[in-house]
Amino acid sequence: GTGTLACYHRPGQLWQFFEIDPAVLELSRNGTFTYIRDCAPDAQVILGDARLELARMPQGGLDLLAVDAFSSDAIPLHLMTDEAMGVYLDALSPKGVLLVHISNRYINLEPVLAAIAAKRGLAAVLRDDETPQEIGNYFTSSTWVAIARDPGRIDDLRKVDPSRPWRPLGAPAKRAWTDDHASILPQVRWSNMLGNH
Repeated sequence: GTGTLACYHRPGQLWQFFEIDPAVLELSRNGTFTYIRDCAPDAQVILGDARLELARMPQGGLDLLAVDAFSSDAIPLHLMTDEAMGVYLDALSPKGVLLVHISNRYINLEPVLAAIAAKRGLAAVLRDDETPQEIGNYFTSSTWVAIARDPGRIDDLRKVDPSRPWRPLGAPAKRAWTDDHASILPQVRWSNMLGNH
């Protein structure tokens, strides 16, 4: 997207972005979006479907993988399946952490990730970053899930900022989404969809 995560870049870190839409990449290159240019100018941008591109990369090469593709009303289901999780885990180092941005007004993705984490025996926690009242309407709150093979990595994450606690995931969906079967219907927030908030 616009590349806002680039502003978390620190000197000495190697960043890669995956972007499926060439038009979005062009907006970043021509200066319409400036986050990558201003915050992580040395980052590599890989054009293509992130899941397919990650599957082609050497295994175990990433310490952190952030998947941020689910906030619109049309979510890419193939990035939220058990098989996709396998691709992410293969790309991560044994101590690597997967962060998944699941903020979405219409679809509750927490149970989906809870089911996949339970199926694979992974440690997983969730954090809601609420927007402070004094900031107003300039920013929106976000919800992130952290997943790791090593529960110690989750403990380390909790210590980074104790004022913003991580909590265990809620009840899992009845079954993990797979490439063969994934349905958003049980996860739809119908009151938001129908405008009955």
